[in-house]
Amino acid sequence: MQVALRYEFLESYWLLKGKFMEDRMIVERCLNGDTDSFEYLVTKYKKLVYSIALRFFNDPHLAEDVTQEVFFKAYRKLYMYDTNMKFSAWISRIAHNTCIDTLRKNKNYSVSAEENPVVEDTAEAADEILVRKEKKHWLEEQIRALKPDYKTPLLLFHQAGLSYEEIAKTMNVPLSIVKNRIYRARKMLKEKMAEYYREA
Repeated sequence: MQVALRYEFLESYWLLKGKFMEDRMIVERCLNGDTDSFEYLVTKYKKLVYSIALRFFNDPHLAEDVTQEVFFKAYRKLYMYDTNMKFSAWISRIAHNTCIDTLRKNKNYSVSAEENPVVEDTAEAADEILVRKEKKHWLEEQIRALKPDYKTPLLLFHQAGLSYEEIAKTMNVPLSIVKNRIYRARKMLKEKMAEYYREA
């Protein structure tokens, strides 16, 4: 049993390392003139970048524009990429900085209010889905209302799947600050949620 678990762990380790090395190889190919290879990185990480931008703005069109700008910046700064760093962490840092810059430039932006229609067999099921969507929408609003210092590490941890150490490198802050900000962000959301249920 232990041998099987150890084998599974080693297999996962090498698969992960191989995946990481693949990004480094793609970057090297781009820097050596194979510019078409960058499309692989765009395809691989566009969902991550888009999700970060969408969480910031709740505007699909603006999030799409920001996503394109992030990859444009990444391509221009590719020579600055530190191969000892995960590409996901590096691109997340660029996404974070671009979102902050966009917030400063666009203090007023339109939020898309479109909702996908819900089709259910019963009114009761539709009501349950509506309640869940309302709660999800409310929580997303509370996350967006957080200050960037708290919102960014929270999203990078839960949305981008980065570790505390990777977030610290991405945001260029001490590890203790990352842990403290995520803790405080969660605490603020819990307090807001408790207040929400008291009023419900």
